[in-house]
Amino acid sequence: MTVIEVRDLFCLYPAPAGSVAALRGLSLTVARGERLVVHGPNGSGKTTLLRVLSGEQPVSAGSVTVAGVDLEGAEPRALVRLRRDKLGLIDQHSRRSLRPELSVVDNVGLQLRVGGARRAVARATGRELLETLGLGDLAARDPMTLSGGERQRVALAAALAHSPALVLADEPTGELDTAAADQVYDLLGRAVGELGTTLVIVTHDPRAARVADRVVRIRDGRLSEQWHPDTPHLEALVVDDRGWLRLPAAARRVTGSVAHARTTPDGVRLVAAGPDGAAAAVSEPESRLPPRADASVVARLRDVTVRLGDRTILDRLSLEVLTGRVTVVSGRSGSGKSTLLGALTGLLRVDSGTVELAGTTLSGLDREARARSRRERVAVASQDGGLVDAMDIDENLALARAVRGLPDDPALADRLLVGLGLAALRARPVRLLSGGERQRVAVARTLVVSPALAVLDEPTSQLDETHAGQVAQALLAASRDGLAVLVASHDPAVLAVADEVLDLGAAEAAAVAAPV
Repeated sequence: MTVIEVRDLFCLYPAPAGSVAALRGLSLTVARGERLVVHGPNGSGKTTLLRVLSGEQPVSAGSVTVAGVDLEGAEPRALVRLRRDKLGLIDQHSRRSLRPELSVVDNVGLQLRVGGARRAVARATGRELLETLGLGDLAARDPMTLSGGERQRVALAAALAHSPALVLADEPTGELDTAAADQVYDLLGRAVGELGTTLVIVTHDPRAARVADRVVRIRDGRLSEQWHPDTPHLEALVVDDRGWLRLPAAARRVTGSVAHARTTPDGVRLVAAGPDGAAAAVSEPESRLPPRADASVVARLRDVTVRLGDRTILDRLSLEVLTGRVTVVSGRSGSGKSTLLGALTGLLRVDSGTVELAGTTLSGLDREARARSRRERVAVASQDGGLVDAMDIDENLALARAVRGLPDDPALADRLLVGLGLAALRARPVRLLSGGERQRVAVARTLVVSPALAVLDEPTSQLDETHAGQVAQALLAASRDGLAVLVASHDPAVLAVADEVLDLGAAEAAAVAAPV
């Protein structure tokens, strides 16, 4: 029995210059109880596929059946019943999944309440599920006091409380460190296994394979490859219903190559060669530029302590952020990375210690003065991006400079968009971009104003390995141009370009030189 049946699916988004095809003839079948992981580069159509499966995004062409419901032309009431009774949804941002005014146990029972269950029944079921999943000690907590890993596990429980037929998870560990991510995967795999629930996870994280029965990859809106976790070396190309075959990235990385597929008596052979038939050379990556010698302190924490309720988030922490350097704040989920960024930029008051920004002590300033100091010296890329959806990429970058009283700088904007792989999308409205594309635009908007201090909170959480590397290189280049760059991240690509790393998970939180 199949829970998902997708045939020749097309999904189009309107755009000023014509429609954008997010899915182009995709076909996919998922059996009941199967655990499927979907990989793919940013903009390949992964999140659009989840939106279609949940009934949130209409189908342009093709057919989609989910848990027995034909989504093409389905009545709104049927889609509401599908989402309420048969689907469990897990978002990358657990804050969007949990209601801050409800306790953990009431959040877990909320879907049952929506389905008509009495409060006492929903609470009892929620408490029982939390105990079963080893989360019983969190039942009475306020979800906003939980660590990132705890919140995501509670969100997982909330998605499973009504025993759905299908769980759809969009980058469920994108904001988590390795240890917390593994806990979420293991809990998710065990829970859906016990319930017999079908699971579809969209993610860039290769560790998700630990809970998968099958892994597929989407490229350019079509299914391109698939394999099984126990035999990852047997990655097979997929020929779809229309006969399309998508080449893997490795077959297209030869500089200046022209690829051919030739039929031979033994099958199909792929050939990559230069225009003259000779093998083309592969370009070597540029060597890493050394840190600037004229570094100066832009921001400083001295013995800073921050408490949340009875929890101490930062305990007498000290840090200096210098121009010409990439400083990375790392550590497990809940260790205080985002809190540190908020304290350093004056968005969060500290309980004790001193915060200095460009030589000014922030504790002596009122809210308006702190905001003025940020506007003059700091640019921040938060996890939610904060872009203007109605504008295209170029307009968002121009707006960032205009609100600071800066003239247009087309050369800088061009350099950033090319380096971040966004040049071809620059005239596209932000609302039509994928989550990963939006994240890269947020990085470009932060750097385009050439601030004294660029602060970025998990800027690669929605990115595949290639695009995460592009962001890391853009941050490195900005630092070598003289910016002080401060990043909260546990991404290896970002850590690889760091000049200084502050590990909040270490026994003694102190900045240590990263390998160059």
